Amino acid sequence: MTKLLLVAGFGCAVDAPIPPTSVQPNILLVSVDTLRADHTTPYGYTRDTTPVLSKLAREGTRFNAAFSQANESAWSHAALLAGRYASELASPVYATYAIPESATLVSEALAAYGYATAGFSAGGHVTADFGYDQGWDRWSAEPGFASFYDTGPKAVQWISELPENKPWFVFLHGYDAHRPYSRPGPWDHLYARGEGSRLAEALCKNPCISEMVLGDALFPEVVPSWFTHAGGDAVLDPETYARLAATGADSPRVAITAADKQHVLDHYDGAVRYADTQLGLTLARLEANGDLDNTVVIVLSDHGEDLLDHGYMNHRTGLFDSCTHVPLVAWGPGFEGGVNTDQLVDGRDVARTVLAVAGALPPSGSGGRDLREVRRGETPLEVVFAEGVMDMVTARTATHRLVVSGVRLADPGHAAEIAALSLESARFALYDLAADPGEQHDVHASDVATTAALRDRIVAWREGIVAGTHALSQEEVSPEVAKSLREHGYWEAGGDKPAVVTTAAPPIGAPSGGAGPEPVQSDAACKERFEFLPGGG
Repeated sequence: MTKLLLVAGFGCAVDAPIPPTSVQPNILLVSVDTLRADHTTPYGYTRDTTPVLSKLAREGTRFNAAFSQANESAWSHAALLAGRYASELASPVYATYAIPESATLVSEALAAYGYATAGFSAGGHVTADFGYDQGWDRWSAEPGFASFYDTGPKAVQWISELPENKPWFVFLHGYDAHRPYSRPGPWDHLYARGEGSRLAEALCKNPCISEMVLGDALFPEVVPSWFTHAGGDAVLDPETYARLAATGADSPRVAITAADKQHVLDHYDGAVRYADTQLGLTLARLEANGDLDNTVVIVLSDHGEDLLDHGYMNHRTGLFDSCTHVPLVAWGPGFEGGVNTDQLVDGRDVARTVLAVAGALPPSGSGGRDLREVRRGETPLEVVFAEGVMDMVTARTATHRLVVSGVRLADPGHAAEIAALSLESARFALYDLAADPGEQHDVHASDVATTAALRDRIVAWREGIVAGTHALSQEEVSPEVAKSLREHGYWEAGGDKPAVVTTAAPPIGAPSGGAGPEPVQSDAACKERFEFLPGGG
């Protein structure tokens, strides 16, 4: 085992032996939110975006085929911190989702085994509103969508104040790779050659405008709408995408050029490098304090980002590799040697591994495998599954991916509904990953056998899910928020049962229906949208 020394976070390193110890290892779990595997150096990217992650991978273990279990932070972290699918923990309705107190997070389990536990969240959807504050000795969540610049120093300080030989588990989270792709100083245009077009800059730096995109065009008149989550946060209404899909051929649009797309990638890569730098600074501080000795470091992401690969800027609209294939690198005791494996890895494996490293038994109902076993080639998986917040599910093998859309996960009969679908149904989409690694060509109609086989795997998986029923009730939120949810179709009038969310796309200019509020034409985040109308400003 070698000792890691990271100078100023830029991946300069020297090696020194770490003496063996019988003390329970410390565990640092790092979630780099919104980080695609194929935009990191260890996973073959042409740019050196992640020298720190590369150093960890060279000395530790790289899992080449790791996949998140959802395409949105509030759901995907359930697998990482509870070892279960989001729909097992709570009713999978986007507007009312939160992990219930009855769930057991790894923080609670490790406390029973003598660990000091702390979570340093960058905010967003990984907060108390979504149930992630449970069982920690210290929980800290930043306002908004913050950076490792904010969370890293707090983690370092907390660890430094622990009693000597007290084992610790820290969850560290940052939105550094998340939209907007605008980072301070040299990272903002680290890869971009000069300023891009006004449209390209807006796509990178204005999250509202980047949600007005479908395919190769921006639609200035399709203004994103928002709803208030039961926890109190404003959340983008997924019906925005249905409204985009319903745009007519004569709708005003602005073409997104190849140069614009490249500028978006340049900015994203700069944000990734910034995330890696901040990670390196945190590790360097820990090492300087002697707090990396006998420590297992696990670095991963909760989901990726489509980056216009399938016509969207975001991650919640699809379950492609662009949105679910994530980096996963483990470093420290049990993961030495620069090993890499192509075995499929499920995000729930992370929670099980954290517990196993600590010598803790997994909570009842949790899934996953110890990644040290996976590293040795044991307990292989044939398929991994994921859930999408826009009512979709997927099965992914080493060679194919099947996506089923239009599945209401909160409907108890959804497994039977999938089983009853004709194999010719447009709700299926099959991708041959060997012939089509970018997942651009749906072949479900021409490969009925594979479609049927993966459909059956999905049905069996969903039949085996013991569905969660928890949803934030009207009594748990302010009267104003509850009233808003009733008005927008998320709760039935006079009760606390979430209403079924419609995904039907209304005509442009028509009311948005039950899935969210009316588009807000004066939304401050979108006030510059008219600058991109043809000939306008």
